[in-house]
Amino acid sequence: MEEGSAEAAVLVVGAGGGGDIGLARYHGAGRITALEQNPDVIAAMTGPLRDRGGRIYEAPGVEVRQAEARGYLASTGRRFRVIQVPPLEAFGASGAGLYATQESYLYTVESLEAMLDHLADGGLVGLTRWADEPPRDGLRLFDTARAALARRGLDPAGRLAMIRSWATVTVLASPEPFSPADTARLRAFCTRRRFDLCYVPDLATGEANRYHVLDRPYFAEGAAALLSPRREAFLAEYPFDVRATTDDRPFFAHFFRWKSLPALADQLGRRLRAYLERGYLMLAAALGQSVVLAAVLILVPLAPRAGALRGAPRKAVGLAYFLLIGLGFMALEMGFLGRLMLYLADPVVAAAAVIASFLVFGGVGSLLSRAWPLGPRQVASASAAAVLAIGTIYLLYLDAWLAAAQGEAMPVRFLVAAGLIAPLAVAMGHLFPSGLRQVGLAAPAVVPWAWAVGGVASVIATVATPLAAMHVGFARVGLAALGCYAAAGVLAWWLPERRPASASASWPV
Repeated sequence: MEEGSAEAAVLVVGAGGGGDIGLARYHGAGRITALEQNPDVIAAMTGPLRDRGGRIYEAPGVEVRQAEARGYLASTGRRFRVIQVPPLEAFGASGAGLYATQESYLYTVESLEAMLDHLADGGLVGLTRWADEPPRDGLRLFDTARAALARRGLDPAGRLAMIRSWATVTVLASPEPFSPADTARLRAFCTRRRFDLCYVPDLATGEANRYHVLDRPYFAEGAAALLSPRREAFLAEYPFDVRATTDDRPFFAHFFRWKSLPALADQLGRRLRAYLERGYLMLAAALGQSVVLAAVLILVPLAPRAGALRGAPRKAVGLAYFLLIGLGFMALEMGFLGRLMLYLADPVVAAAAVIASFLVFGGVGSLLSRAWPLGPRQVASASAAAVLAIGTIYLLYLDAWLAAAQGEAMPVRFLVAAGLIAPLAVAMGHLFPSGLRQVGLAAPAVVPWAWAVGGVASVIATVATPLAAMHVGFARVGLAALGCYAAAGVLAWWLPERRPASASASWPV
């Protein structure tokens, strides 16, 4: 079969133990490409577990690649009759909400669009998640597929289907409308396998909720509402956030709404804890702990020096300046980390690229801050303007630039990531030493407090940024970070004036 041929070609995202590969072979797939990110899984299935797994990774027509789905789709021109995405998380951990704070760029509108673009004529995408009640994963997945089809200018109502078992829910999406023959085959499958229909274009009253009976046909009602004119009202009233996820807010497993907590507590009583997302609550608790510990461990040791601040000029301006820099620096760094997890397809590699690049190039900016023939305040304000300009350009174009290089080899992508971070980090690196020199010359007593306030802000922003991104998205977090730098650039002009020459010696910086 030639490259690009789609005859009975199947793409399995998440090869794992080979179950879905075997399923594809059982149904007559002539060529199967299976993606597996974890090299240890591949090593096990081609090594110690080779015979126990029926040598499924080496079966005729099977090609297993160590790759992430988005990167693979960006680098291949192949088209498939079926793209299958099985559940990739453990059932227990998923139900406990442990994945709520993890970015998942596989289940976003942009990811579904890429899958739809790689389908052959008559092809479809099948995505399966663990079922829950009230429905959360299934309805969000359905709405994400709906949004992907709508963004391609296609009517979702005739191109979607959803079925469920006692443990899973599967959403099917196709660029072409499902015909009556297609839905008849789906009905026959559900009857044979005792699956419940949740949505097909011609679903009749009474067809849903037949085998694994719930109090009400929640899945069918939710799917119908998401395709109806009252979609927005349904999303606003539903106790969980099941709106489609995007690359800007890729937290697919985050459904919790604080406004729904009183009603859920009243209805569920002691069962409420089963519906709380432990990962989200742990991150919120970590934010509270970091605020307290940072204040205790960083600010309290400086308390004996508090009296020296009383006579310091413009101390409030100086401390606000360093607070804004600390918040803005870490918010931008953490925002880049979230965005580059998709691009580099590996959280460890992404962390290495982001942290190392910001440290190295931020240090370069700090070194260069002394090289300009300007005063510290002028350098700080000009650098803040540069951060604002570069950051704005990145907010507008960074995603498109990264997508253009998504299919490149890892070393190339790593260098691209570092190269994109470099100009922003260099500009950011100017502000702290420039402000510190200005404060050290005019108000030495403020210097240790500037270090402390910057440290506290950095600790808080490190934890607060992912929490904020879960609610408002990485783009708005980036705008807030740029706002911090814009305000710091203005405050730079109001930093303490240099003391007269007869004044006592300045703080050495």
